[in-house]
Amino acid sequence: MSKYTAFRCPEDLLELAKVKAKKDRRSLSNYIITLIEKDVSDMVLADAGQKEAAEPAKASAKARK
Repeated sequence: MSKYTAFRCPEDLLELAKVKAKKDRRSLSNYIITLIEKDVSDMVLADAGQKEAAEPAKASAKARK
């Protein structure tokens, strides 16, 4: 699900982003979302790694009970 959001952006940066999005045959919204996804992907992977590391500890604690 997506949620509408608005933010301020310098006009020159916005125009460059529109040109880049058009060149990539994307909407501006899709272009920005793709950039954000790439930027935060390392956080998602790190969170997944922490959860995986915690799961064996939970399993062994349950086994001891």
